[in-house]
Amino acid sequence: MFEASYSIPYAGIGPDGRMKLPVLLDILQDMADRDTHRMAMTVSDLLPKGVSWVMRRYRVTVERYPEYGSTLTVKTWHEPRRNLHSLRAFSVTDEKGPVASAETSWILIDLERGRPLRLDRHTTPRYVEESRPVTVEFPDLPSTEDWEDERPFSVRRWDLDRNNHVNNAVYFSWAAEAVPEETAKDCSLVRVDAEYLRPTEGRGNILVRTARHESSEAEMSYIHSIVGPEGDEKARFLTLWKKTPF
Repeated sequence: MFEASYSIPYAGIGPDGRMKLPVLLDILQDMADRDTHRMAMTVSDLLPKGVSWVMRRYRVTVERYPEYGSTLTVKTWHEPRRNLHSLRAFSVTDEKGPVASAETSWILIDLERGRPLRLDRHTTPRYVEESRPVTVEFPDLPSTEDWEDERPFSVRRWDLDRNNHVNNAVYFSWAAEAVPEETAKDCSLVRVDAEYLRPTEGRGNILVRTARHESSEAEMSYIHSIVGPEGDEKARFLTLWKKTPF
């Protein structure tokens, strides 16, 4: 298990003085990179070999949004599953207690062929030695043909990551931006489930399709589909919003 502390930057708080969720996602990505650095398994380590990590699934659950000035303690650990998926879990706390938890699933791909690779052929001994159980199952995300909203976004050069693909957190920002204004204003985002299907490479326009999935007086959930310039689905999200402030 790897552990590190983070301070919430001033740019990372919203009008309510609390942390923005994209800041948490960036912290989790940084933690994953720092942990794999110890194992010589970062994207930068693998790219010269024609191999890289690609995220396939993630789930983030937020207990509460900490205020500016809070110090986050983040822990992460990993487990190989079926010699194909590298599962990674996170726990986030601060001085007041639990903040968030997350589970992710990654695969190694051959960059030339775009095909998944067996983990045991490319991982280092430390990766194997430090693995520990990750308890998570990722169910299929719902979909629909009855989209209620379609919103275009442009891929900016700053959206691209080390693989020259749109960064995972950018997809989330698109999805969250597409919910109705009254939801974003009156509710807090408490859970995000995501599935990444195909990479988005280079510049261009994408389309975010959104539909309400379930709703009650206390909470609402939305389905989001990220569609590329050629009409192919790049990612799918399910977001859950609660009216109870925290």
